[in-house]
Amino acid sequence: MADRQKTWLRIVLWALVAAWMGLIFCLSAQAAQDSQQTSGRVIRWLLIHFDKSFLNLSPEEQILRIDDWSFVVRKLAHFVLFAVLGFLCFAAFSVDLPPRRAFPSALILGVARAVLDEVHQAFVPGRSCELRDVCIDSAGVLLGAAFLLLILHWIQRKKLKK
Repeated sequence: MADRQKTWLRIVLWALVAAWMGLIFCLSAQAAQDSQQTSGRVIRWLLIHFDKSFLNLSPEEQILRIDDWSFVVRKLAHFVLFAVLGFLCFAAFSVDLPPRRAFPSALILGVARAVLDEVHQAFVPGRSCELRDVCIDSAGVLLGAAFLLLILHWIQRKKLKK
């Protein structure tokens, strides 16, 4: 890869990492009530589109259904946000490092961001710092980075076969 292309790729990937970390920060900075409302809107949209019986429920029953799904969706959101972060971190480190060094570097950066995210939430009204969320976030980072590692490995094997 030409130096100019590599430089642009490095800039774009690290900008994406920074932007994604900024999104995580903004979501974590929401007060508990605002965060719950955002989650509620997402869950409501999902239920309307994937649970045909949802709109037939009374407003009170709809609220209960949304509450039932709240924990799962919120934890899944943690996982997915950090899986994308792991993917982006591994991609950014891979520009300059071989996979055996880029992978642990991505994990360290992603897990450090997960820890900082939870510490940050300790100072947000109504939010808390939870070890469980650090574990969920870290698992997301691991999966995201591993997914890209597998893709790169598969591409490399295809190239070698040709």
